[in-house]
Amino acid sequence: MSRTLIELTRACREESLPRGRSRCLLKDVSFALREGQKVAVFSDFNKSANALLECASEVAPLQSGKVEIRANVSWPLPSRGALEGVMTGRQNAKFLQAVYGTPGEEYEQIARIEELAALEPGCFDQRMKSWGPLMRARFDVAVSLVFDFDVYIISKRFPWSQPTRPQLETLVREAFERRISGKTLLLFHQDEEFLGRYCDEAIVISDCQIAYKGSFSDAQKWFHLNITKSRIEDDSQDQEIEDSSPELIEESPDEVQLW
Repeated sequence: MSRTLIELTRACREESLPRGRSRCLLKDVSFALREGQKVAVFSDFNKSANALLECASEVAPLQSGKVEIRANVSWPLPSRGALEGVMTGRQNAKFLQAVYGTPGEEYEQIARIEELAALEPGCFDQRMKSWGPLMRARFDVAVSLVFDFDVYIISKRFPWSQPTRPQLETLVREAFERRISGKTLLLFHQDEEFLGRYCDEAIVISDCQIAYKGSFSDAQKWFHLNITKSRIEDDSQDQEIEDSSPELIEESPDEVQLW
């Protein structure tokens, strides 16, 4: 039997709301991700799915319960907590290469990050706190495509379709597919075709708990029969990327597309 790489036990996660209120995102969730699994996440609430991914990679803390990680795990793509805004893109890339990269390949791997991120000229050497959300998302994706992880955790926003830049789109897709080949994958996205392309198993989160787990096709059917009509729409994270800073306005039409 394959070994367990990530295990959540009775995990509970809440988010803070205005006026001292809070909202439950995960309630008493137990979940194990085993080596070689490629698992999609369906959810009645986007934030619950994202909370599962963030807690599984220890980007976000639990209110109670525990998470055990027994592998080299990527942070969710894109991520908010992995990078230092006061440092430039190049400085962040150097730091991450020292932690996750291959010894002796610093120059090549940093150059590859710059190539895949495809930022505007000069942006790679600017402080990341001056970047817009789309630029940060691209950088996060590029980092995780360059470095080798045992487990890839990929969240809802994967802003890499480039209708006006087909060569870049092909380059990134090929890099992504090479990286996840033979790896373990935990993926959340509302595009079910995208999920089905890379996952053969799935779980369904409903009312902050895992309500169903099984094959991708069975979970997809269960989700549509039981959850879709009652789904809670929440696009706050999408809006952060869509409400890009001025320097990203020209890029924004491409970001919401998928491969």
